[in-house]
Order: sequence, then C-alpha cells, then structure tokens
Amino acid sequence: MLHLGSIRGTTIDVDLSFLILIVFFIATSYNPAAGIQYALLWAPVIFISVLVHELAHAATIGLFGFGSSEILLTGMGGVTMNRRRAKAWQDMFISLAGPISSFLLAWICNQISMRAGIAQTDRMLQALLPILALANMFWGIFNLIPLAPLDGGHAVRNFLRIFLREGSAFAIAVWIGMVVGTGVVIWALLGRQFFLALFIAFFIYRNYQHWAHFRSHGTPGD
Repeated sequence: MLHLGSIRGTTIDVDLSFLILIVFFIATSYNPAAGIQYALLWAPVIFISVLVHELAHAATIGLFGFGSSEILLTGMGGVTMNRRRAKAWQDMFISLAGPISSFLLAWICNQISMRAGIAQTDRMLQALLPILALANMFWGIFNLIPLAPLDGGHAVRNFLRIFLREGSAFAIAVWIGMVVGTGVVIWALLGRQFFLALFIAFFIYRNYQHWAHFRSHGTPGD
C-alpha cells in the first residue's frame, strides 16, 4: 500500500493492483512503430482519470456534511470510503458525482485541445489530451452501467430507496443490473472486447451472489 497524502482530510492511497492495472494498459498499448513514450501516456491518464472520479465522490460527501473520506486506487479502478448515514437521495447524488466529473474532465480536455495554443504546438499535449478525453468519456459511460459495484448500480438502488423499502429496492436494482450487464457482455463479445466482457461478467456473478444471500437471509448481501 502506497500512501500519497491527503486533501482536506481525505486520504489517498494506492494499492499494488492499481500499479498492475497501469502496467497492463501500457503493455497492451505498446506499438513499436510509435515508440514506448506513447504507451507510457496511459500511466498519467489512468491515474488522473480515476483520482478525479474518486475525488468527486469525496467532495460531494463533504458538501453534504459527512466529513472527509478515504480514497483507495485499486486494480478495479477506485473506491471512496466514508462512514456516513446519508439519505437515499444524497447517496444517489454521491454516486452520480463520479461519472459527472469524468464527463466534465473530458469536456475540459477537448476545450483545451481546441482553444489553447500550447495544446496545439506541444507534442506531449497533442498526444495526451485526446487520450485523456476519450478515457474519461469511456470511464463515465462505463460507470453509469446500472450494475453494482459501478456507480450506476448504486444510483439506481438509491433512487429506488427513495420510494421503496430497502429489500424491494435491492431486489429490483440487482435484477436490473444483471439483465443490463448480460446485454453489455453480449455486446462486448460481439465486438471482441473480451477484457470488458470478463470484467462485467465478474460483476454479474457478484450480484448473483448478493441475490442468493438475499433469498436465504432476507437482507442484501453487500
């Protein structure tokens, strides 16, 4: 575990699996014709994208008055931990803050690329900004898939909690997630996106385990 520091009381740590994730992206993006320097751009892209996303969660938690959080960057992306007793609508907005920040960062990168003179002359920025914008568009869309533990899954469940009891909200949300997730897996396989398909399939399996726990014990298994 690597401790990077803290921002306004929110700690930021990096798990070894996050470094492995970065190495994986660099290795799979390496093109001998282009050179290793372009593959290495994925290191700052992944770090910035995940950190901004998690900081948005932490900032929203703080704005609602629940204090500082703990951010952990992992091989699955990142997680923001905070022991709060928030209302359902607050948790829904906390979940949505991450994808919104990803879309905002993508927009900022595009604006800099089009309007800043240095972004049109500096070779590093010419290569970095489009990748950073594209990565954050994908990261935002990916996290809106209504499948826990993605932000979209949490947002759907918390939205349902506004109107329904906890058990009913969980049951509906977990089935929405598994159905939509299955559709994403099929789409990914047809597009030969095997890593994405495996990723989502693992989440579907975890949701099924939570559903089985719910049927046996009557309480959400998460």
